[in-house]
Amino acid sequence: MKQQLFILLTMVTSFCYAQDVERCKDIEPTYLQRLPGFYIGDCRFSEYKEYEFIFYVNGEATKLNKSGIYREIWYRKNPDDTRHYSSDQILLNYNNAILKNKGKVLDNSKTTMTASINGKEVVLQIPSSNSSNALSYQIFMVEVASMNQEIELNLGEAIDSDGKATLYGILFDTGKSDIKPESAESLKNIIEYLNANPTVKIIVVGHTDYVGTFANNITLSKARAESIKNYLIATGKISSSRLMSDGVGPLCPVSTNATEEGKKLNRRVEIVKQ
Repeated sequence: MKQQLFILLTMVTSFCYAQDVERCKDIEPTYLQRLPGFYIGDCRFSEYKEYEFIFYVNGEATKLNKSGIYREIWYRKNPDDTRHYSSDQILLNYNNAILKNKGKVLDNSKTTMTASINGKEVVLQIPSSNSSNALSYQIFMVEVASMNQEIELNLGEAIDSDGKATLYGILFDTGKSDIKPESAESLKNIIEYLNANPTVKIIVVGHTDYVGTFANNITLSKARAESIKNYLIATGKISSSRLMSDGVGPLCPVSTNATEEGKKLNRRVEIVKQ
């Protein structure tokens, strides 16, 4: 039986006076119900997106990076509905629903929540407007999943032609060097290439964007490359004598650091043939 996430309201039924926007009719996940008296006024959807949740714990800003199925849903109150829902009431309803499903609330303002639903990690955030009669509310949510890789990189061909191969599928949380689980497929490609070419030696080179200090980016890129080398040794059983690692931080950008898209291109790993 599929797990259901229900909003805990005294009024459990509602009549939709206004229609959901046509292109948003199928965006709402089956496990998440809206508050009665609201309709979908706008939405955004991506099959895969990296999203950074920012929230505050004891006054300190906390960043949580998640990637997977991404949804933004704007709910608007039907003008004919006479009930008054405060922002606190909206948040508490979602909090209670998450906690009922053994999830947890991540911040002091109770805007950011996470739970395991139908076997998948779901993170959602509802910005608070501090209204006594909220006429709308928004949900930003990620259902964590690996990207469906549709373009395959042939490491051998790239290395033979350019002496190196650029990888974007090896992922880390912001400021950290621990490899995220969804990186497994890209790492598998490296292991398969090295097993198929037993005489080849490589250098794993880490690259960052220019966010943060230069010194920290250099240190971070080196630590990430070292983590990948250690993974290849421990998981891929690749001899350490065939591997080197280093990091050059933001020194070799392939795009501008002035845009988010450019930064994503600069955050990469390169496999360089020795």
